[in-house]
Amino acid sequence: MRAVVITTHGDPDVLRVEQRPDPPVGPGQVRIAVEATGINFADLLARSGMYPDAPKPPCVVGYEVAGTIESVGEGVDAFSIGDRVFGGSKFGGQAELVTASEADVLPLPDRLSFEQGAAIPVNYATAYAGVVLMGGLREGDRVLIHSAAGGVGIAASQLSRNIGAEVFGTASASKHEAIREHGVTHPIDYRSDDFEREVSRITDGEGIDVAFDAIGPSSFRKDYRLLRPGGRSRR
Repeated sequence: MRAVVITTHGDPDVLRVEQRPDPPVGPGQVRIAVEATGINFADLLARSGMYPDAPKPPCVVGYEVAGTIESVGEGVDAFSIGDRVFGGSKFGGQAELVTASEADVLPLPDRLSFEQGAAIPVNYATAYAGVVLMGGLREGDRVLIHSAAGGVGIAASQLSRNIGAEVFGTASASKHEAIREHGVTHPIDYRSDDFEREVSRITDGEGIDVAFDAIGPSSFRKDYRLLRPGGRSRR
């Protein structure tokens, strides 16, 4: 098979398209004929040598894919050859073939293209884990989403809107129209506004129920001060 190979750590010039052996299919695994693959921050870090869990060069990265089932391993009963799927590949996805655990793959609805499917796993799984599984967001809650214009931020905003929450989102002013389209009720310009003051003002000091923060320590304390009693902060 052909694959995009990181020959050594560095800038994009270290990438090469090379022939690699087809990956074997183990028990509980499926092999996917890749139609589309995502490019994530993890892939960029791996190429630069800054991702501790990445395989060492020469290696194939690619954390999420969409395609069709080409082969199934022993014990796999949820999928058949030819099924349209998407899922997480945990590296190796930037190739014509990749293996993945059956548990990391989902059917791709006919209404979605392969390109759309490949854009879902990392961003939406991260957002779902933070907002729903850990944050426990419910209809009528207030949620603050930092970096609302990023991939995970957009996913978190869409999920929060569909749940029925009131969504506060931080982003530069030029992106406010875009994040409104994805579900943010109250855009806040992180460059010119103090988000703690703005959220407190808009809520009349009541605060929020969930904070979803991928920025870092500089904003954690403000998140905590905004939380209502029993509120949840996820980062």
